[in-house]
Amino acid sequence: MDSDNSQELEKKLAQKKKAIETIIEMGKFYFLNQKFDEAVAEYKKAIALDPKCIDAFYNLGITLEAISDQDGARDAFAKVIELEPGNKGALEHYDRLVED
Repeated sequence: MDSDNSQELEKKLAQKKKAIETIIEMGKFYFLNQKFDEAVAEYKKAIALDPKCIDAFYNLGITLEAISDQDGARDAFAKVIELEPGNKGALEHYDRLVED
C-alpha cells in the first residue's frame, strides 16, 4: 500500500513539474513574440505552482527588465540569488540593476 502511495505521489510530482515546464515555455514564447504582459502572467503562474522555481523567477526578471520594470526585475533576480546564491546570470543582472 505504501508503495502505491509513493508511486502515485511521484507521478503527481512529475506531472506538476511537466506543467511548470510547459508554462515556462509558454512564457518564453510570449517573450520572444514581444507579448510581455502574457509572458509575465505565465511566469507568475509557474511561481504560484512552485514558489522556488528558479527558472520562472529568472525569466520573470528578464521580462520585467525588458519592459523597464527595474524594481520588479531586481526583486525577481534577488529571489533567484536567494534560492541559488551562485547563479551567475542573476548576479550579473541584479548588479547591473542596482547600479542604475
